[in-house]
Amino acid sequence: MVDIFQEVEEDLKRERSEELWRKYGKYVIGVAAAIVLGVAGREGWKTYETSTSIENGTRLANAVELAQDSATDEDAALAALDAIIADGNADFVALGHFQKAAVYLRADATPSAISELEAIAGNSDIDQVYRDLAVVQIAMNSASAENAQDLIARLQPIAVPENAWYYSAREMIALLHIAGGEVEAAKPLLTEIADDNSAPAGMRARASEILKAVGA
Repeated sequence: MVDIFQEVEEDLKRERSEELWRKYGKYVIGVAAAIVLGVAGREGWKTYETSTSIENGTRLANAVELAQDSATDEDAALAALDAIIADGNADFVALGHFQKAAVYLRADATPSAISELEAIAGNSDIDQVYRDLAVVQIAMNSASAENAQDLIARLQPIAVPENAWYYSAREMIALLHIAGGEVEAAKPLLTEIADDNSAPAGMRARASEILKAVGA
């Protein structure tokens, strides 16, 4: 009888985790992805402004404009970004892949988007801040119960205070614990975010809301 009760309890926990992930996971991913893409755009513009190659900077700006224009043909935008990537400048390569990922995400071609992000994350010539950003975006756009632990392991080195993506990584780790059915593991992370006055206000509010939902 004890085993039966334990099985029922585990089923209830799993169902609660799945419900929480359905309710909050996609919302958090959507908000965080928008923030991350905005930061990527600003970093790209800084690269453009400080680049010694005005011609390449102009081409990058034009390619990004094409990629962000909803009226642009997808193939034309991707071709323009591929030309930027082919030039081989590490910063431009990173921004080209980020923008291609954004194009694919808008087209609901998530596997292709993840491939572009992995191309950044795995390129040692690219600045670490971009590579970490790519890992955060990979987690945001591919999270599931099946890969939760693998993604958490990839995010752990980013979830440190000195990292630019500290808060995004911490929040994503908490959501991945929920996606994997580990609600208890998510609670302390969410509590830290909710109580951290330095964390973004929207993130603190989400953490508080999720904690209420899990009865913490």
